[in-house]
Amino acid sequence: MKDVMLYYSWIGGWERMATTADEQFLSLGIQYYVAARSAVLAGLLPVFGNFYHHAIEALLKARLSQKLSLHELWKCGHKLPRLWNDFKAEFPSAGLEQFDDTIASIEPFERLRYPDAIIAEGAQIIYEWNRSSFPTGQISGTTTLPPRYGIVVTDIDRLVAKIFEVCSRNPSFFTDGMNACARDAITHDNPVAVQLVKPKS
Repeated sequence: MKDVMLYYSWIGGWERMATTADEQFLSLGIQYYVAARSAVLAGLLPVFGNFYHHAIEALLKARLSQKLSLHELWKCGHKLPRLWNDFKAEFPSAGLEQFDDTIASIEPFERLRYPDAIIAEGAQIIYEWNRSSFPTGQISGTTTLPPRYGIVVTDIDRLVAKIFEVCSRNPSFFTDGMNACARDAITHDNPVAVQLVKPKS
């Protein structure tokens, strides 16, 4: 894979960041992850799900970009289950199957990128911080229910940390330069915060 020299502007000058395609995907992925957690905290439905979808797609494509060209990755599309299966094949003994349900919960949010599906079908949009509090029953008193879209925030947190772990990548490379708002969004009620953000000394 040909190296890609990338620069980010910031007040007062320019800062060199990612230099390869996989680093750029990781950088985008962690930024979308911060945006997703911020959206959850702000109660922005269904945008948080769209951001999570973008985040996981970029993080998975980071690894796949080491073997595929950007054009080949583009042809892979945006379907998380396909990308996830290709990613799992890279790490067959890493126990990634535990996150299959998490991937499956994020994938449907791609349909809500535009309002068409909600206008046509309606939607039940649900999020919980922990698996133990996630509702499993149906809404009572109604026979026809709109499609259900739901995620568990801490399940996605653990998935993000696991992706960095199995890829032997240090998330602090991407989070150290983030401001306090971004760091707070990552660390709020996050069981793997110490794996994603280095504590400020």
